[in-house]
Amino acid sequence: MSTAEKKKPEKKKKPKIDLKQLKDEKQISEEKLKLIEASIKGLEVTEEELKSTLPVETVIIKKEDISKDQRAVLELEFDEALPKWVKAPWMYIKPQKSDQVESWLESWSAIVLDYSRIFVIHIININDLRTALPFNNKKIGKRLTIEQVREIIDHLVQQNIARWLDEDVKTRARIYWKSNDEWADKLLDFMIETGRVVEIHSLYDITQLEEKWSNLPSDDLIIVCEMLVERKVARWLNKEKTIIQFEADKVF
Repeated sequence: MSTAEKKKPEKKKKPKIDLKQLKDEKQISEEKLKLIEASIKGLEVTEEELKSTLPVETVIIKKEDISKDQRAVLELEFDEALPKWVKAPWMYIKPQKSDQVESWLESWSAIVLDYSRIFVIHIININDLRTALPFNNKKIGKRLTIEQVREIIDHLVQQNIARWLDEDVKTRARIYWKSNDEWADKLLDFMIETGRVVEIHSLYDITQLEEKWSNLPSDDLIIVCEMLVERKVARWLNKEKTIIQFEADKVF
């Protein structure tokens, strides 16, 4: 048998998706529908077409970005979480002995995590951090230096609880007060509890839901969604991985 006569390998069949049914039964915009259809047909999608499904780039959230009433509640919670030693001037001086340094770093690291968690901050600018209590304690006239704050963040980085976003200058850091795996659990729970698990979502949609994971950095949000895909409780609907559908029948 000649080479020409040999049976050609069968092309991998593309998944069949009933677009009309998808549109009728799910909450889905025309823009998302077009991207799904283009992906199924193997067509290229332009940047402009993809833009509406991309996650919103996270900006550094500050306490001032939330309402006055909400800030008051969160500040009270944060104040109650602060240890009594924040009133001690000596805690603003880095110890000399190695065993004391470790304890000093651990103590301040715990406050950074509480601060980030309570005010729902995923990315910290150390210059902003130094203006906030207790890092700047006006009552006792003490303030951590930039180098001290960098050492504290470095300590969190060594524990895989933080990472520098600008390693060369070390001014911005991603703080992992919850792991991406935990955020994946929270995101899935929210979708189930609110009934959104039967809808189709773009990454942009997810950033608009006003939950604690809504303002995750874009790269982390993609990782979180990918984790759910790997668990087989969700699947990407376009090759660019900006539109996701939860597998409702597998989560109930």
